[in-house]
Amino acid sequence: MFRSARYGIELGAAIALYGILLCAANRIEFLYHPIGLWLFALSMMPMIGAFAGAWAILRGIHRMDELQRRVQLDAIAISFLGTALITFGWGFGESAGLPPLRAFAVWPIMGGIWGISLIFTSWKYR
Repeated sequence: MFRSARYGIELGAAIALYGILLCAANRIEFLYHPIGLWLFALSMMPMIGAFAGAWAILRGIHRMDELQRRVQLDAIAISFLGTALITFGWGFGESAGLPPLRAFAVWPIMGGIWGISLIFTSWKYR
């Protein structure tokens, strides 16, 4: 499968940037209590690291060969559909008493399903 030190460095740097910006934003908010547009801009600051992570992932996918891309496509499709079904079903369940599902929960669901489906789709093409 795909092994690239460059991908690891790029993604690791993006994750580190995200963590640094998140900690800095939280610290600044705690110290200065900004309001309005300043609070919004501060709360969006970690997204710079998130976009850098997305860029690193796309670059990594572009470096893969055709089979590796196919495995990723299958896993991502399963993850997309699984996340859609879970969140859609949860939305119906909220009317029956389930607590509201926060948007922050969507990525862990999608990432978890992607990781599990990647294992199965990798086995499929061996």
